[in-house]
Amino acid sequence: MANHVAAIHALKGKLRLSDDDYRVLLHQLTGHTSSKDCSAAQQQQVRDHMQRLAERMGVADAGRRARFQESYKQATPRERKVWAIWKDMGRRGMVQHATGQALDSFVYRQTGMSALRFCTPAQQDSVIEALKLWQRRGHEVR
Repeated sequence: MANHVAAIHALKGKLRLSDDDYRVLLHQLTGHTSSKDCSAAQQQQVRDHMQRLAERMGVADAGRRARFQESYKQATPRERKVWAIWKDMGRRGMVQHATGQALDSFVYRQTGMSALRFCTPAQQDSVIEALKLWQRRGHEVR
């Protein structure tokens, strides 16, 4: 579970909300005056609302999740398939670092291209097949 309470309080500081203003905002959104009394869904709602306020005021960037969602929308189906296989291999312990940077390093070794988004569809297919073969071998990182 994400640590919404810590993020909410960090956003409270960025927005320079007084304690009274913060509690009024919290009460309007959830009916509670303390973020610890809120359910996880309510905490997420408060966090998202405060993040949008901070972005609108220019005191916070869009955040990692928003940047990922934007890049995911622009990705081709082949790129999404590569990401899905890579993340699955990370969950299984087959790759030490299931990050985008590690994936780009793997793509560079396979194709000579610096990132997956620069690969042609044929190169992306070869990356997919290489990942599938690696999955079938099933070696875990030691």
